[in-house]
Amino acid sequence: MSRPPTSSRRDFLRASLLTSAVFGAEPALAQNATRASSENSGRPRNVIFMVSDGMNCGALSLAKLYGGLVLEKQNHWMQLYRERAVVRCLAETYSANSVVTDSAAASSAWGGGQRVNNGTLNISAADGSPITPLQAKLKERKIRTGLVTTATITHATPAGFAVNVSSRGDEKEIAQQYLDRRVDVLLGGGRKFFSPELLAQYTAAGYEFADSRTALQGLNHSSAKPMLGLFADGYHPFEIDRENVPEITAAMPTLAEMARAALERLSPSPDGFFLLVEGARIDHAGHANDAAASIHEQLAFDQAIGTVLEFIASHPDTLLIITTDHGCGGIQMNGVSADAKQGFLPGLYNATTPSFLKLKNFTRSMEWMKQVKIDGLSGPKLGEALTQYTGLTFSGDQIKALQGLKLPATSDVLKEHHGVGWTSANHTSELVEFCALGPGSHLFSPYLWNYEVHNLILRALEIA
Repeated sequence: MSRPPTSSRRDFLRASLLTSAVFGAEPALAQNATRASSENSGRPRNVIFMVSDGMNCGALSLAKLYGGLVLEKQNHWMQLYRERAVVRCLAETYSANSVVTDSAAASSAWGGGQRVNNGTLNISAADGSPITPLQAKLKERKIRTGLVTTATITHATPAGFAVNVSSRGDEKEIAQQYLDRRVDVLLGGGRKFFSPELLAQYTAAGYEFADSRTALQGLNHSSAKPMLGLFADGYHPFEIDRENVPEITAAMPTLAEMARAALERLSPSPDGFFLLVEGARIDHAGHANDAAASIHEQLAFDQAIGTVLEFIASHPDTLLIITTDHGCGGIQMNGVSADAKQGFLPGLYNATTPSFLKLKNFTRSMEWMKQVKIDGLSGPKLGEALTQYTGLTFSGDQIKALQGLKLPATSDVLKEHHGVGWTSANHTSELVEFCALGPGSHLFSPYLWNYEVHNLILRALEIA
């Protein structure tokens, strides 16, 4: 057998060593069953509910791989599983009228405790009556509430915990209901849904306002005043773009930074708080079949988990929930084989890790490239632009298929390079990860129906 080219052997050995670091270098797994479970007993003072919107297990796995192979960092979520007495569950995600849910129905199941029809927020599927959301029940007990997201703050997931609307698209009405119901902390995008008149009403009601990363950092977060932060007209940019475009980096807070600001503002509450932290754009990366964007969004969500765990270290009377509302796109790393002339034995999936590592050269989302860079480009100019932001070299036929970055052609071409594939650009119906840590977590069973979570939170708080 001929020897592989030196460079290929070197790359393969490096990839093998990094793979070993990911799969073999962590501490031996301790047995959670033998640990004291005192941290999971008692009544929580606070509840932090973290949602990686649209995340299937493939998205979680790819972010874990990338963090280990490329960044050489541990994943906070997986480390939590290894080192703490976490209650881990599988949850199903159906809505009232579909085995594939949308985010409005999924969030309403948590926020209202009932399955509702897709597209509605806390509106009964049986008779169209409003369902009392969690925020209203907590407000009666003087428990403060906060909603943090990288989508519009009026988007379906945060709204499901606080409002009643028959159409999730009525985001101006959602913005008004947040004020009417006095949600204490609101941080995200969606500035276009807050008219000058409505912003004036928020100010008159005592809300402090931030419209940039600098403004958020400049607020006195120990203040008891309610807080409104609107950092984009629509969604926050994808994290991969925030990381690599200096003006976006300067202007946009990370999810972890928003979570920290919300925790600092809510934690002095004498009666405790409920905080939603949503990494919203994992879902949007799924709809776009954008593997690099998905990975960076999930990693940003994981950094927010790290921030929350720092808070819990000094506030152990906090119930932490981490989950997702549904899968999206069916992302998965597929085994990649190569022939001997490429430096690998045929078959055996030996080219999988080097293929995956090509994602480290991606510096922009497909969304950014379509909106900013490649509009109207074709032929060699399109190929040059795509190579600049992906590090990949495309054939003439591939460049032709990539015209306009339309699906599924784009995801099919990119899969040929990095091995990451998708089942669709739609939501999916699989069971999803759900875990809980801290006082009250013992209430969650290994298999959950999504609408059960609402009453279990109330039980943990000794409200129901």
